[in-house]
Amino acid sequence: MTIKYTVYYATKSSFKQEELTAIFDSCQLVGKDQQLVKASDAFDIRPVDVRTDEPLERDLAAMVKHKAKSAFRSLLAPCIVEHAGLVLEGFENGNYPGGLTQPMWDALGAEDFVKSLDWAGKNVIARAVVGYCDGARVNVFKGETKGILTDKPRGDRRFYWDTIFCPDGGNGKTYSEIYEQQGIGEKMRLSQSAKAIKEFMQMALLNPSELYPE
Repeated sequence: MTIKYTVYYATKSSFKQEELTAIFDSCQLVGKDQQLVKASDAFDIRPVDVRTDEPLERDLAAMVKHKAKSAFRSLLAPCIVEHAGLVLEGFENGNYPGGLTQPMWDALGAEDFVKSLDWAGKNVIARAVVGYCDGARVNVFKGETKGILTDKPRGDRRFYWDTIFCPDGGNGKTYSEIYEQQGIGEKMRLSQSAKAIKEFMQMALLNPSELYPE
């Protein structure tokens, strides 16, 4: 019988909460006996709105480690946090703009954000990092989806850069358009966030002592 783990997901975003539900509805994990396990049977991940500290770093993993520790201090319970950003092709090792994506986006808006990156070309990587903190240590898990930037925003679901990012495998549609035309399940099939969260759950299922020490 699979043990069900309770983990809190520190987020204020209704978009992320909706996407987390979709991940559970579709995600299957591989158990120790090589049998498929539904994510919802193995984990109870509960979104919770708590204060977290998020330093400004290009390196998403560094940001997430700090954020996860601050979330644990607020909750005093095992928890995960997430942060995502875009990384320009050719600047993967420099993580640019990476963790700076959010402040650039907030300052410039969708169209000017795209214009500010014209010099680098259209190819980008959407990168999500999930950090899990048990109070003693932080483990990080990464998900990536390659794609291109549009010239102008397309779609009405204005979650971060969903209106300007066309993922590989999405038939030239932005995440926002995929959500509106094909549903959230199709968006999450391609999503970097879903990949990172699945990586966390798979690791915890196969190696619980790594994440849940005695």
